[in-house]
Amino acid sequence: MANSDLAKLTVIVRTFERPKAIGRLLKSLRRYHPGLRTLVADDGVEATPCKHVETVRLPSEKGQAACLNALLARVRTPYFLVLSENAEIHHDSQLESLTNLVANDQLDIAGGNVVACRRRLWFFVSRQAQGKHGLLEIAGDRLKLLPGSRSQGNGFWWCDLLPAFFVARTDRVRAMGGWDPELRDDCQEEFFFRAHRHGIRVGLQPAATIWQWQEPATQPADDSHQRLLALGVAKMGLSEMTDLEGRLIRVPRLARAA
Repeated sequence: MANSDLAKLTVIVRTFERPKAIGRLLKSLRRYHPGLRTLVADDGVEATPCKHVETVRLPSEKGQAACLNALLARVRTPYFLVLSENAEIHHDSQLESLTNLVANDQLDIAGGNVVACRRRLWFFVSRQAQGKHGLLEIAGDRLKLLPGSRSQGNGFWWCDLLPAFFVARTDRVRAMGGWDPELRDDCQEEFFFRAHRHGIRVGLQPAATIWQWQEPATQPADDSHQRLLALGVAKMGLSEMTDLEGRLIRVPRLARAA
């Protein structure tokens, strides 16, 4: 697929009070894919200036899911690309390859690998591949996320779960309802679990990579993160989930009874 054929693709990304991060991402998109339509949803307390892109301003702290849904509603192309604001496109990101897998009806969602980047000293940058894709192992009302892929397809590997670097078919994601806004920033597992239930084909193109710049954790100090994870498990109709890091999230008995 030539670069000009990316006219069928729209980038969607949520930003939350990280002007340096979103600026770096947008600069990399302009460098490697000038003209690629990009939509940014901003739910920060103060708006972040984003030049040369269409920005959707949401009420503050609406969360990742609500932002992605707002952008999905504005997509007018057959395919869209989800990116994190901490990401950076480079010469091996291969957006054309990912789009081809979806455009040729091999997959409904095609993702790539994430390389974690951290700046050391002034100029040295450490880069380490992150295993953020995985499989869903469902046993009764229990779900276990397993790192890795299932089997090899034609130019990709079958899997069930991807990080925030994937091209998706717009109509299929709309048909499954997008992301659950009640889960805010903890919507990834529930999104791919629901995609699995809807028969959406998910795969990984290992050669496609994106740089993900590491920043200090921004999870709230209280237990709201854990509550949202448990809520996500409950919304899947499960009693417990083991995530890719081996952490067990259980639904409280009262929540299950409700």
